[in-house]
Amino acid sequence: MDIKTLESLGLSNTEAKVYLALLELGSTTANKIAEKCGIHRRTVYDVLETLIEKGLVSFVIEANKKYYQAENPERFLEILKTKEQEFKKILPELLKKRKLNKEAQEVSVYRGIKGLKNALELMLKSKKSIYCFGSSGKFREFVGEVYYEQWLKKVKKKKIKMYIILSENLRNEKYPKNIITKYIQNEYVLPSSTSIFEDKVLILIFISQPLAMLIRSKEVVESYRNYFNLLWKLAKK
Repeated sequence: MDIKTLESLGLSNTEAKVYLALLELGSTTANKIAEKCGIHRRTVYDVLETLIEKGLVSFVIEANKKYYQAENPERFLEILKTKEQEFKKILPELLKKRKLNKEAQEVSVYRGIKGLKNALELMLKSKKSIYCFGSSGKFREFVGEVYYEQWLKKVKKKKIKMYIILSENLRNEKYPKNIITKYIQNEYVLPSSTSIFEDKVLILIFISQPLAMLIRSKEVVESYRNYFNLLWKLAKK
């Protein structure tokens, strides 16, 4: 019989050897088992005690001498059933932990003006508030006046609440009431705009061939939200 099979059922290599020897020898002494397995007698005694605890070996005492015998191999099925029942008890908790650690993370890149607009349309689907920083007016410049005005109207119509940190040079711009603004000095504004919404972070990079990078990750969102909160405290109304 393949010892590896018994090892896969939870026995050590030595335990498997002793159990198989007992199946062949029947009721016997530790000395006989040690001889058959080629294992030191002291080790055999230790292994027998372990197998007794597992319910795989029993013994009787005759004339002050212990005789060991292997339990019916079907005992393994009972052990497996018990382990299965014990495992089922903790399975819901294990699945819960797996779900928490299995958070989907995804990065999508959009190129060009059309790609930029496609990414911006995703923001209009947000069911929660949107937090933006880094805008210096490049947004309007790249997407064009008509699209910019249409996009703002959609934000207003959908009643999407937005918190935006803008550069001082945009202070005179007018925005719908559902867009709350604060301002920072022009020199601190980056050549990009970052928006945080739901489980996403959208980074718009205003270069000759504009890029939009959408990151879907709760962990990343949390980091950017913390950064936004810091900027929001420093920005002025």
